[in-house]
Amino acid sequence: MKCPHCGYERKKSDDIIKATECPKCGIIYSKWESDAFPEHQKPVSGDSARPAAGPAPQKKSSFERLVIYAVAGVVLIIFLHAFAVPYITRLSQSDKKNVDQIKEVPTVTENPQPLGVQNQSISNKAISVSDELPVQKELSITDIIQANRESVVTVKTAAGIGSGFFINREGHILTNKHVLPNPDGAEIKTINGNVYKVIKVIHEDAAADLVIASTDATSRESKPVSINAVLPVVGEKIIVIGSPLGLEQTVSDGIVSALRSNQQSIEFIQITAPVSPGNSGGPLLNMRGEVIGVATFQYSSGQNLNFCVAASRITGLQQGLTSSSSQASGDQRIMPQSNEVYCYIDSNGQVSFVNWKTGTLISRPDGSLDVKKYEQWVLEQIGGNPDNINPERDAREDLERNRENLFKSVFPHRSFGDSDLTPAEKEWLERRYYRHYVEAYNQSIARRNDAIRKYRTLMNEFMRFSASRR
Repeated sequence: MKCPHCGYERKKSDDIIKATECPKCGIIYSKWESDAFPEHQKPVSGDSARPAAGPAPQKKSSFERLVIYAVAGVVLIIFLHAFAVPYITRLSQSDKKNVDQIKEVPTVTENPQPLGVQNQSISNKAISVSDELPVQKELSITDIIQANRESVVTVKTAAGIGSGFFINREGHILTNKHVLPNPDGAEIKTINGNVYKVIKVIHEDAAADLVIASTDATSRESKPVSINAVLPVVGEKIIVIGSPLGLEQTVSDGIVSALRSNQQSIEFIQITAPVSPGNSGGPLLNMRGEVIGVATFQYSSGQNLNFCVAASRITGLQQGLTSSSSQASGDQRIMPQSNEVYCYIDSNGQVSFVNWKTGTLISRPDGSLDVKKYEQWVLEQIGGNPDNINPERDAREDLERNRENLFKSVFPHRSFGDSDLTPAEKEWLERRYYRHYVEAYNQSIARRNDAIRKYRTLMNEFMRFSASRR
């Protein structure tokens, strides 16, 4: 019998091998036929069943198979290293970047945007909970101009041209006194080109060169500005809008270069933005679109020496305007008709001026204010004249009062004045004395600075009130 696979013909000596198995290649005849050929293509026994093309292929050795497997493995490794690994790495980096972007999305706190700038709608899930008040964001110059251009007006008088701005919906404008010395024949012109008459000056602060005037402008066109009386910091960016040399609605920008005050305690903001003739009376704006001052004058002999009256004088004028309105409305409880003026510290820690008997009288019999009486009252409130506070003297006196206690704190088991101290112990004690002296000196400095601040604040309030009575 011949093997259908290798063609080996069995011999008698092969009887030790099963008759169903080839002694040479080891295949099982019946299994090989069923696996190698479909049912309808099984070869018949005999020579006629053998393929005409020649003998059947020989079985490959185990060494050849091992070589093939090794080559295939090397090819697979090269493929993975060249293509699959870089691709997986790129996917991993991309996923990590996306995750990091998701993690880095900050929680957003809704901040109120001043001057009509709309806030973006933010879902409640994105709002962080905070007990602090939101800080107003700085606006772009374009946004600031768009928000305030309708509030700024050009003031035209027989003497020349200046600037001003609306402070309420009643058509009241604020400008410099030297811009509007006389309201007769004066007019204002808005950004829309509409012209309105100046009716009269209803309030003025001659010391600060400021006036509030009424006009016949409609409430629709009287768009008031937002005022911030807090002084800016040096280096802060600012914007000035006005009509320099008659060029209406001109914008210039710069920074705050210094903060100054004169002998009358009027605060001025020195800026680098030019204040040319025609700019006077225009608003000085911070980068939140708030008015922080009024362009007032320029030193012609200096370069970029431009000055604005701080907005705290505006609030003083507005308070006087409110008081005048209350008095005109007949509210005798708030502002009774009396020549006497009294001052006192209210529950909010602020000085108040009234016409009924309470606190300290600061007026003369004719109704005029006595600044010396008021200053004496101020010094009583702050605990004495700040000029009398001498930090060096106070520190020395405090050291002498506490020298024994300091000695005991260093050497608790020795008597004060013990002369048997070693040089090292003496040095240690002197260092303790010096440290106490420095602490007392700094405390005295802080006390003097606080007294000066309170003195200036109270005197500024007096100047505002005095200006409002003129």
